[in-house]
Amino acid sequence: MGAPSKIELDRFISTFLYSREAFLIDEVLRIDSSQREIEARMDTTRPLPVARYQVGDPGSHPRHVSAPDLVLLTGNLGCLHAYFLHGCRWDEGWVGFGNRIHRADFRSLVMIGPPLRLHSKETKTREGPKRVVLRYEFRFWQEERLVYFGDQSAIFVKGRAFEDD
Repeated sequence: MGAPSKIELDRFISTFLYSREAFLIDEVLRIDSSQREIEARMDTTRPLPVARYQVGDPGSHPRHVSAPDLVLLTGNLGCLHAYFLHGCRWDEGWVGFGNRIHRADFRSLVMIGPPLRLHSKETKTREGPKRVVLRYEFRFWQEERLVYFGDQSAIFVKGRAFEDD
């Protein structure tokens, strides 16, 4: 598929389950439906939900992209997967919930300044007419260093399907 068009991405964002400020991805570079992968980019100098409140101390606690902001990025990527690769349209009654962080490795401090290169890949998929369960691997790089690795799952449901269990 390549990168989504501006119209497609605008529809995603305008109908997203959260306000625009909670979508931290600045550019979707590639969506590969055959490989079930997404590549994107985030500007680390943008106002971030948690990192913007850091006081910071260059010697002991430099300002950085916080762990909660990194986990929010994984949710953003997961929602892109559901929307663009599985047809889960928010304005058609689909909702999504992260349901398990199997692994979260914060491998290096993510500094404010250099952008983050984001990669997500589906490792398991279960699809039904009203439910999609996805497991992903996430890899984030800053200046060619792997700074985050995640293995996480999410469930997407249409309507009130989550109450059927």
